[in-house]
Amino acid sequence: MNSELQVVPNWSLEPNQVTEPEIVTEPEIVTEPTIKNWGGNKNPFMEIEKVNNYFPDGTLNPMTYSILGEDGTQFKDVTSNYLPVSNKDLVDVASQIMVDSMIDWSHEKRFFSNKGSFRDIYYANDSGLEKPVSEVGDLIGMVLEVINSYNGTSRAGIKIYFQRLACLNGMTSRAYGFGHTFTHTAQNVNWEEQIMQATSLLRNQSEHRLGKFVDACGKLQKPIDNTEIKLIREKHIPQLPGTQFGQLMDKYYEDNDFTAWGFLNAGTNVLWHADKLTNANFENNSIVVDGLLQYGKDTYEQPFVDPNQTELPLS
Repeated sequence: MNSELQVVPNWSLEPNQVTEPEIVTEPEIVTEPTIKNWGGNKNPFMEIEKVNNYFPDGTLNPMTYSILGEDGTQFKDVTSNYLPVSNKDLVDVASQIMVDSMIDWSHEKRFFSNKGSFRDIYYANDSGLEKPVSEVGDLIGMVLEVINSYNGTSRAGIKIYFQRLACLNGMTSRAYGFGHTFTHTAQNVNWEEQIMQATSLLRNQSEHRLGKFVDACGKLQKPIDNTEIKLIREKHIPQLPGTQFGQLMDKYYEDNDFTAWGFLNAGTNVLWHADKLTNANFENNSIVVDGLLQYGKDTYEQPFVDPNQTELPLS
């Protein structure tokens, strides 16, 4: 019989041990998932400060200031009244709002351009906040976006809009979305208190606002021809740049859904899933969504109901 003791890696042995040795394992290291920055290559959570500007001769320029990042990035000049709000502070407040809303959210996109525009996007994982569009049955859910800028080009705060779950197309809408945003001015120094209003909006208005949006989408379930596309282009989405309109048309023909709903989805798809997102993608998304929903409202023909009908028709 071989009496030689076998050495077992990672086992802690005592000289007189008669029970099975305890297995010693290395502690598991949990790391946060890396969220890709779709807007550039700068750290969106760098520290920032508002600093004085100087003329070439070294004298103080009293008219403009700069927002300076800790990595040395100097964002666009701002006025003396500009209120700097860091992306981190906004996301911290938004995170608390999402917790207080009692809705489960997943982090989906982060956008921070090299010019200082910021967007952080979350999808609601709540079947109670998903509604089907009439006829097609496409489910529509909720999106929460934290928005900010270090260059004075946009307001800051929280916006809530929608997404088509079938392809995760974000559907930004000024007409049907909601939330709370504020300007970067000294008068909004208490912005944290203001933005917490979004908690009550999420609790009290989400289902109602989602229902109104889905009803509006239901008015697009009709075929359209070239005459209707010409009307949409000229009257409802004239601000959409030609390049994006061409991409929309390519996707529309590729998908073979020749309805107004298919036209809308083609537009949101090419704008939301671009290889490189820009601020223009988000703005143009709103143009397409609100323009098409207005087209649906303008051209919707209410189903005829005979006022003299007293019995339900046979199926």
